[in-house]
Amino acid sequence: MLGKLMKYEWKATWKLLIPLNLFIVVMSILAYITVQLDFFDSDNDLVLMTGAVLLMAYVLSMFVISVVTVIYLIYRFYTSVYGDEGYLLHTLPVDKHHIIIAKAVVSASWIILNIILIYLSILFLFSTQERLIETITDGFQFYVETVNSYNRIGAFEIIMTLAASFFAMLAKILKVTACISLGQLASNHKVLSSIGFYYAIYIVQRIFTLFYYMILALINEASNYTYYSSTSFFGSSWEFTLLSSLIYCVIFYFLTWYVMDRKLNLD
Repeated sequence: MLGKLMKYEWKATWKLLIPLNLFIVVMSILAYITVQLDFFDSDNDLVLMTGAVLLMAYVLSMFVISVVTVIYLIYRFYTSVYGDEGYLLHTLPVDKHHIIIAKAVVSASWIILNIILIYLSILFLFSTQERLIETITDGFQFYVETVNSYNRIGAFEIIMTLAASFFAMLAKILKVTACISLGQLASNHKVLSSIGFYYAIYIVQRIFTLFYYMILALINEASNYTYYSSTSFFGSSWEFTLLSSLIYCVIFYFLTWYVMDRKLNLD
């Protein structure tokens, strides 16, 4: 059933998100042509303005597409779970856990695809057609050399840093689903209540992080050890990010499930 739910979710979201991601490709090509044709070396004001407009449109489109993708996924969750579609969804013999997992996984997949396309778009823009592969290779090699320049950095730290980043993103997705779910407990103004829950949880998270670093600073001072060493970005920092993200994932997942399973109210 989980596979069917994910398949249905893909079909429900690709009609908008595939064209949006294809638009990234189109704008990348236009920006690439603008750079390669040396529009800015021209003495013609119209040519200069055209080049400037195309590049501004490229940058703006990357930002707008990222924001629209996130907003649409939030809207999709709200309408399909607690909106008109929710009446049909919750009458199906489907486990609530499967609903949450399917929507979280599909949302994460779209966001990751969006990030990868934008990253490749930037690489493509700052390369020539003949040197595209070389540019990607040089960029990867530079990253590896940068990582290896720090002590105690190995494959394990790199993998765990990537894992921490993934779970941090998943925690953000589940936080949104939890806030939307908690907002449904309000008798009126459910959307505003969801926004209120989001900012309330955000403040609690900031306080939790602040206390963590305060305690860590006291421990470091007592043990005469500096946490913020040259390896903190690539090495030690993933520990707190991964641990806190896993805790948040569990909490937000439970809140979403609890409201959806025990306190469901579609009125």
